[in-house]
Amino acid sequence: MIGGGLYFFVLQKHLQVLQAKYVLLGILLLSWMIPIMLPSLPNYTQELGEEYLADYKKYDAWNVVDIQDDNLVACYESAENSEEQCHCEVKQQSNVLYYQSNSYYNFIITCKNPLFWFFVGMMLLFLLDFVLKLACLVYLAQTSPREYQRLGGTNFYLLRPTQKLPLSISSFSLWNNYILLDTNLEANFSEREMKAILLHEVAHLQQRDTWQQMFLSVLKIFWWMQPMFYLFKRELDELNEYVADDFAVKHIGDAKFYARILLKAKEKQTQQGALSLVACFAQGLFKQRILRLIDTPVSKPKPNWVFSLLLVGVVFWSTSAVALPVLQEHDHAIKQYEILQEKNSLTGKYEFCKSCILEELSKK
Repeated sequence: MIGGGLYFFVLQKHLQVLQAKYVLLGILLLSWMIPIMLPSLPNYTQELGEEYLADYKKYDAWNVVDIQDDNLVACYESAENSEEQCHCEVKQQSNVLYYQSNSYYNFIITCKNPLFWFFVGMMLLFLLDFVLKLACLVYLAQTSPREYQRLGGTNFYLLRPTQKLPLSISSFSLWNNYILLDTNLEANFSEREMKAILLHEVAHLQQRDTWQQMFLSVLKIFWWMQPMFYLFKRELDELNEYVADDFAVKHIGDAKFYARILLKAKEKQTQQGALSLVACFAQGLFKQRILRLIDTPVSKPKPNWVFSLLLVGVVFWSTSAVALPVLQEHDHAIKQYEILQEKNSLTGKYEFCKSCILEELSKK
């Protein structure tokens, strides 16, 4: 969410489409890398509670000690004067944990197992969706009649599948580059128009957009509940279309001619099925793509996308260094509370040995 705020409110308007794409992908990678790296930093792991620092003038529980405590007996034996003996009592008293029922923690503990299995079920569902889509691509690559071609500096196989597909034209990369083409599509477009359409798909191949979609599908398995993920995915899908449009226009040399192809494809959409060329055919994006093609580009200073990504990385690192220890401490507190609650239900006691609880926590 921090990366999304930086991108949408600070960086988006200052980056070219290809640079914006790199920054977005960089934010997604940093979102995984930095939290993984931070726990290895020194002094990151925080113990439960701060060590008690005795103020002998204000301490008023001198007589509340357990003379059967082996740690206290050992402390007494090593004490050389009365002040050290007093410190033993303070140290022993600070080792006591008190259980008090907390409705918030009770709710979390009650819902923990059902929520865990719900999240696991959703993750398996999205994993199955990813595997099925990948299997469909492999099936099309293996069974469709193919024709080797080279266009825009890229080698690919033109597949004309016998199955009726929901997309009249699409592209994907596996061990080779492939472009799926409905034979009925060629009858509606001239040779030059077909070249422009294929160039659009070649751009997707050159940008490795298939692997990007696979990467996003894997992230979705873990981030399906994260609203910012869907904003990032929509933004990346739009940027991919812009980059492919720019590539096709560069090779065709006529932006308005290419815009007319988009409009023609839009008209044929209901008859031929949704074209990958206008795959993001929501009214807002389609209009924006047309406006980008017909408007005279305004010259802007070339931004430094590397600096933008470094800025995001610094912000991520600093905020994670503050936030993750707090989250970790909260997680430990819930585990500690769960142990105390269990012991309270078994023994009816409300006071417990802190060092014993910490020892149990270390085993979890």
